[in-house]
Amino acid sequence: MNNSFSKIVAVAAVSGLVLTAGCGGGGQAELEDTPEAEAYLFRQAVMRVVANKMLTISGMARGEIPVDEAVFTKAANDVATMAGMATEGFMPQGIPNGSRAEPAIWEDWSDFEERAQNFRDAAQAVAEAAESGGFDAAQSLVRPLQDTCGGCHSTYRAPEE
Repeated sequence: MNNSFSKIVAVAAVSGLVLTAGCGGGGQAELEDTPEAEAYLFRQAVMRVVANKMLTISGMARGEIPVDEAVFTKAANDVATMAGMATEGFMPQGIPNGSRAEPAIWEDWSDFEERAQNFRDAAQAVAEAAESGGFDAAQSLVRPLQDTCGGCHSTYRAPEE
């Protein structure tokens, strides 16, 4: 699939999720109309798309889902695209009600950015391997990608209550 088209589809998906989340759906507490709340809704949408695509990639890598080269490659490309948007949802600084973001994000922004860059690099590596060598070339790169997610979440996201 054309990379520009993939980015357009990803942006459209995020926009749709942001609009849906902003309409009070999903049982989420009402958010104030602030730039911080908009950033929160954006990052939630990005992370939902990433989580959905990672379920596909991870499931195939672990053998829990039958491998479909085209689906795997598309999901890997989508994660790489979304990874490039991850930090955008943390500006401006702010933690609205319902957010699990920790203040440490902004207290050590350089570490947070470094972790986000590691996520982008790992996602890009999976996408490039899938494009050039298919599932077999990318499979071993999925676990390092998952580790970048967990490393950031364990440091910068509060546990679920």
